[in-house]
Amino acid sequence: MNQDGREQAEAFLHPGERLIAWCSCELGPGVPTPPESLLPPPEPSELQRRIEGRLPGPLKQLVKARVLDPRRSRPAAAANAIDRLPDAVDDLGNRLMHGTNMEGDWQSAAGRFVISRAGARGSVTDVLAVTDRRWYALSDVSQLWQMTPVMKQYWETPRSAVSALRARPTGVLQKGRVDIEFTDGSWVAVVASTSRNAAAFVAASARYPG
Repeated sequence: MNQDGREQAEAFLHPGERLIAWCSCELGPGVPTPPESLLPPPEPSELQRRIEGRLPGPLKQLVKARVLDPRRSRPAAAANAIDRLPDAVDDLGNRLMHGTNMEGDWQSAAGRFVISRAGARGSVTDVLAVTDRRWYALSDVSQLWQMTPVMKQYWETPRSAVSALRARPTGVLQKGRVDIEFTDGSWVAVVASTSRNAAAFVAASARYPG
């Protein structure tokens, strides 16, 4: 639980809310990639907005129609499915190598967490935090040219929605593994950026009654 993570988590506290614990982490290596059709469209960059603003009328309408968006176009969805084949192979390989890192479908609490994480389109490393009221997660969505992190909250849930947090060090690549277990029976694994912080994060989270 480093100081940078604490400051980033504190910036998203609600009035009167108390930060209990925080941890820099990333998704477990065996967590599957959600289908693109379940993700929100990426927010356009300032450059993209400028370019779209200068397009001629018909072309601008074509862009706004999102004909290349797999959520709105069957041909685009088919092309996206082909593009995702390598991801499916990678997901299978990761599960075989690292074991199961998620239990539950995309409608489960764990599934919604992973979808929210993918939809943030941020950096690999996140900040997971728990307060006296809720759990929430942040991702760095800064652009390559930005020198400082730009944190965005992509997920939150009441404290009561998480039934347990368990440190489960596994193998060489998952020494800092922590399983987040939800009350609907689903769970997802994250891995602390610094493995020794995993147990401390779990212990600190458990000391405060839900």
